Amino acid sequence: MFYPVEHFNNRRTGFCIRQVIYIAIAALAVAFIALCISYRAFAGQFDDPPSVATAAALDLDVEDASEIQVVEEIDLGDQGIFPAGHVLATIHVDGDIYTVDTFGKTDEELLALYGYELANQDYTEQVDNAYGYDIFVNRMTVETTTEEVEIPYTSTRVEDSSMKKGTEKVTTAGQNGRQVDTYEIRTLNGETTTTLVSSEVVEEPVNEVITYGTKVDYSKPTGFKNTGSSLNLTDETITSVDSTNQTFTTSSGKVYSYSKAVTCTGYAYCQPGGVTATGTAARQGAIAVDPSVIPLGSRLFIIASDGSVVYGVATAEDTGGNIKGNTVDLYYNTNALCNAFGRRNVTVYVLN
Repeated sequence: MFYPVEHFNNRRTGFCIRQVIYIAIAALAVAFIALCISYRAFAGQFDDPPSVATAAALDLDVEDASEIQVVEEIDLGDQGIFPAGHVLATIHVDGDIYTVDTFGKTDEELLALYGYELANQDYTEQVDNAYGYDIFVNRMTVETTTEEVEIPYTSTRVEDSSMKKGTEKVTTAGQNGRQVDTYEIRTLNGETTTTLVSSEVVEEPVNEVITYGTKVDYSKPTGFKNTGSSLNLTDETITSVDSTNQTFTTSSGKVYSYSKAVTCTGYAYCQPGGVTATGTAARQGAIAVDPSVIPLGSRLFIIASDGSVVYGVATAEDTGGNIKGNTVDLYYNTNALCNAFGRRNVTVYVLN
């Protein structure tokens, strides 16, 4: 005898087979979804090689952790291919560029990988980039050098009213000084710059002093020459006379200043053992004058007006009955010299 299913289930078993089938299908679906989620989570954990802590948490051997395949990578072309997420150091040194993976490396290991050494005043600069950082190695040397240079002297001109205008002379000779300059020569990555650090004067220059004359020379040349006459009492003669400044210059270059010049008629006398009006011994160089024209005791310079005889320096010490006005009597030691002199026009300079 056949019974309806519902009736059988309701009355014989107490549950429905259809419900069991539905439950089984649902369970299979849940299991499949869980499996997919677990797989995706497992794959994501190892985009980067796991650290020691991650390997321990997953119950993996540390050495095996490094063999897990990396899912994402960074391609830096000539620099290589590196795991994504790792800190990369790109080294710029001596014209070369290379990249180092710093993941899991100690400082000592990194220094070995960097592959450069610093010497002299070398230094590095670190600049962050998208994958880690760039290290720029700067090669630098610093040296110092010294150079000795001359300090040129300057010239100063000083006027001198006692010197004739148009004349000059060096009164202080100039001398260059010395200076030591110290330079710093800095070479950075092949480029050299030189900087002056200090300058030290080791010898000061001596400035030149040039003295120039401002005195106007009004003297006029006389044209007189010493002819060596036996009547001369000096080897000199008057070469020029400055009547404006009342000076005259002799052939030796000596300059005399006078208060007045008197043109006189000159005579000569000889009186061995005689005594002058002023009580002095009669002798060459002691002459007789008219005291109203030339005061006694005056110091004189006497020359023939034509320059033929140079009596030279004399003193007004005597007088005479015939010596009146512009007349002088010149003493010579012998009558022969007196006769040779005779009578001449002479110029008597009364010296200051």
